[in-house]
Amino acid sequence: MICGIAGSLLYVIGDFLFAATGRGQTTETIGPFTRVAYLDMAQWRMWASILCGFVGSLLYYMGFHQMYGLLDARVTEHRDRKWVRLFRVAYITGTVAWTWTHAMFMTNALVFKYVYGAYGDMQAAADIANRVFLANAPGMAAAYLLCDVGLTVAMVAMVWKGIIPLKGTGARILATFCNPILLPGVVGNLLGLLPWPLNQLDHGTESFGHALVLMLGLILLRDMQRKTAARPTP
Repeated sequence: MICGIAGSLLYVIGDFLFAATGRGQTTETIGPFTRVAYLDMAQWRMWASILCGFVGSLLYYMGFHQMYGLLDARVTEHRDRKWVRLFRVAYITGTVAWTWTHAMFMTNALVFKYVYGAYGDMQAAADIANRVFLANAPGMAAAYLLCDVGLTVAMVAMVWKGIIPLKGTGARILATFCNPILLPGVVGNLLGLLPWPLNQLDHGTESFGHALVLMLGLILLRDMQRKTAARPTP
């Protein structure tokens, strides 16, 4: 699970390389997905971001597969098994899809950058980049729904059902934000209101939400180890 946390942090680094802008740099977009700032970004940032997504996905699988094993052993009530199954669908989707999804965001930026560099027409370059992105959008949307949304639903349910062992309502409220939807939706948007460079921190909150899920997994592991150690020896 620690490897999985490291993988999620690589996602965070990849997000910053992809999205962070300098002081006073425009955040204007042309069409729904193409940012003018891509033209000023060094190519090494885009290449490094793709690499972070690739390596991060390998580590992500290691961590989430181990957490799934813990949940599979922990949850014996038939009525709660659906949350474990949803967790499994979510992490397998994330492992398969996030490398490709992240690479598609970078491909959009690279197409825009290369076409503009070759022909000097910003609007035409943006139109081509947006068309490439839209061609891949259905698969990316499905990955988002299955992984981010599915994982969030499963984790919130398991936190409030006590499957993730936490002490008190306050801890459960904090744990409710330990997922890739509520963390960027609440904390990320609040960070976005801060002045530069603090407003750049919101770029990594979705990926950091995955890391926080695995941190809840470490809490679960510690609780299961403690209960195992407390059992009387036959």
